[in-house]
Amino acid sequence: MVEDLPSIKYVRPAQFGFGWLPGRQGPLWRLQEDYQFSVAMPDGSLRTFWIPGGYEFDKASVPSWFWGQPFLLTPEGPWTLPSLEHDFLCDLLKGGSDFLRDNLLDQLPEAPPASVIHGHFAARLWDHVSYEEGEDGMRARQAFLMGQAVMAFGPQGWAWLWIQLAIALVLLRIAFHYLHPYLP
Repeated sequence: MVEDLPSIKYVRPAQFGFGWLPGRQGPLWRLQEDYQFSVAMPDGSLRTFWIPGGYEFDKASVPSWFWGQPFLLTPEGPWTLPSLEHDFLCDLLKGGSDFLRDNLLDQLPEAPPASVIHGHFAARLWDHVSYEEGEDGMRARQAFLMGQAVMAFGPQGWAWLWIQLAIALVLLRIAFHYLHPYLP
């Protein structure tokens, strides 16, 4: 499916070490015009969301070590619209960015649950899969990989629970190691 992209302006390049050094920022883009899209809700209804022009987003937050072979994932690609929609919905999930709170005033919409947001992103990626040789779009494995990564590592993704559990176990192990001689 080919969609007309709204006007999007490149704002900032990725900082050196983005994706593998802590605190490094990725590239940033700005939506130049208003954009509207719909999300399928669990009850079967469609909710329409409006993103005001001027909204800034990072497209696909793909760490730089995945750019190029064999993953072929970069922030730029047919996943621009799914990424715009996902970033906006995640901002709503987090309570809205300063820009959204300032521009939507008292009309900041309620975010869908994280599972709906991530599922919407995955479904929108599949809208851009190309099955014919030479056709514009993304490969099925790219859509699958990006969808799974967002479901795992996006806001409230399942992988964060396991990471937190692993950190807690490591801290318990360290504490036990140092306290062991003092335990009865």
